[in-house]
Amino acid sequence: MSGLLLAGDVYIDRLTDTGNPTGLVGPINVTQLSLNTPSETKDRTSRKKESYGQVLDSVVLAQPTEINIAIDDQPSDILALAMLGDLDTINQGSGSVTDTAITLPANNRWLKLPHGNLAASVSAKLAADDSAVSTAAFEVNYALGLIRSVAGGALDTGSETAIKLSYSHNAVTGNRIKGAVRSTIRVRLFMDGKNLATGTPVKLQVPEAVVAPTEAVDLFASEYVSTTLAGKVKLLDGETAPFYLDQES
Repeated sequence: MSGLLLAGDVYIDRLTDTGNPTGLVGPINVTQLSLNTPSETKDRTSRKKESYGQVLDSVVLAQPTEINIAIDDQPSDILALAMLGDLDTINQGSGSVTDTAITLPANNRWLKLPHGNLAASVSAKLAADDSAVSTAAFEVNYALGLIRSVAGGALDTGSETAIKLSYSHNAVTGNRIKGAVRSTIRVRLFMDGKNLATGTPVKLQVPEAVVAPTEAVDLFASEYVSTTLAGKVKLLDGETAPFYLDQES
């Protein structure tokens, strides 16, 4: 006899709409991985005078297996699951813009430029006569690509101001999550674990589960962001069980 206390490396493969694998992500730090195999009882009860209410027949019917996963590793692939999103790439090449026409909002409000990660050199002209505008008349957020007039400056006219802007921008690469474009997520899951009570290997395989986030993703949480997914485990054609738990010797 022995207890079960697991440590394990978990790998998750996000499946396509047609059930094809896209590649395993991991190992992921999972703080909860629970499987519930509920059942429903169907009873036939007596209506006879002498045995009213007693069970004449009872059948226990298996219900779909439920899975709950909590993850505090947040690579883009996993965060996309929690936001019911698709993962895309960001690939802004470096370049420059010359005399592009823009209209600054009134009241020193920001305008978002088409590019971010600007180089530290931005120049402007008035659209009306191509006269140069002093850099002291406008403020730039170089990282985000925002520009606005400075209060009391030459461009602070109380109304919108048309200018021509020239700037250079650096390359930007990364990942973009296009959120809330999926209703559910299909995943395949593997765990390579060890029973700390005995030192023996324990492996879990879930060929397919349909999951969705159960909690909001609090981007300003005071603790590490955790992703919680829950759903049902499918019994796939050709499989003999919805999931497999191997306790090796």
